[in-house]
Amino acid sequence: MKRIITIGFLLMTLIQLNSQRRFDVQMVVDGRMRESIIVLPSTPPPSGGYPVVFMLHGTSGDGEKFYNISGWKELGEEENFITVFPSSLSWCFVEDGIEKHNTRWVNGNVTDYPCAGPPQDYVDDVKFLKVLAKRISDTFSVNESMIFCSGFSNGCSMIHKLAIDAGDVFAAVAGTSANLTVGDSARPIHRIPIWLMVGSLDDRFIVPPFTELPFGGDSILGYLKSSLNRALVCQGLDTAFIKIEKDSAHTYQFTKSLAGEISKPYIFTLLKGMTHEYPNGANYPVSAPLIFWEFFKRSVAVATEHQHQGSIGIYAYPNPSNNLVTISIPEYHGNYHWSLYDTQGNLKLNGNQANGEALQFKKSELGTGLFLFRADLGTGVLSQKIIFN
Repeated sequence: MKRIITIGFLLMTLIQLNSQRRFDVQMVVDGRMRESIIVLPSTPPPSGGYPVVFMLHGTSGDGEKFYNISGWKELGEEENFITVFPSSLSWCFVEDGIEKHNTRWVNGNVTDYPCAGPPQDYVDDVKFLKVLAKRISDTFSVNESMIFCSGFSNGCSMIHKLAIDAGDVFAAVAGTSANLTVGDSARPIHRIPIWLMVGSLDDRFIVPPFTELPFGGDSILGYLKSSLNRALVCQGLDTAFIKIEKDSAHTYQFTKSLAGEISKPYIFTLLKGMTHEYPNGANYPVSAPLIFWEFFKRSVAVATEHQHQGSIGIYAYPNPSNNLVTISIPEYHGNYHWSLYDTQGNLKLNGNQANGEALQFKKSELGTGLFLFRADLGTGVLSQKIIFN
């Protein structure tokens, strides 16, 4: 039987109005006392155990702040998963040429810009978060294949570091307002999917004479070329992308592997008008928890995509076609969402298909060329190229 109290892992229970249970945790890792908040939903664990989502604060923050403002604990209650809000320690670092002392996760944001004087005795925050994940798994019924992490600002740089050093524990990471630092860049042993969101008014990314990040066309890819390419190389990805364009958001999905690499997706989204913040639906009309939770679930499903391909496949006929292509998934009889993209990554059509019924696409409506059809079955994603001559 799992026990709630273990050596170095002290829990204090608070009963919440919504019946969630909050545990304030203190644990000693490498001789330093570390703190975290763990929130258990009010309903029993699903089959396979609770998923777990960590939320990492930014500079000057702590776990309590993002417990209150992120929106994750509320979604955890609704979707029945555990939420975790750990706190970093305080360090001296140089920012804008000024020495500062504040809470920060130990990644390149700290170690690449050390203060003058004797070296600091940095802790290993990757180790802390991995140990915390293990203690949670040992204490509660947890689905260890569904442990995820989100982060804001310095916490977002930390989720990039986790993607490098902790892919054996975390299945996917997503965050806002910071990228992979130079000092943390390396080839991961276990690659995992990553999603980064940045606001067009985020002052941490704006370089004079610019007053905002370029939103028109694909100029942002040139503006952030250095940091994006650094992340893509670490992920083993080519610079080719699929673009999903909306009035207030441009999303670039990088999924094409470099030769000889086994890659994982890197997604970048530019949000129009968002400042340096973690959007929760109230401070900006997008809820990062809602979007990232769907991404996390999809990442686990996509990990089994090749297994699904073995028994379930998309049939396109005739293909290539001079007129009409019919799409069907004969072995699948449920509902699914589908999307059709052109070679530039532009979404041409999408919809929901009931009971596995066949779809038809006409050359007269789409034109000639190659298109990518994707079907999200909920438990996996299938894709098929179709060609109109």
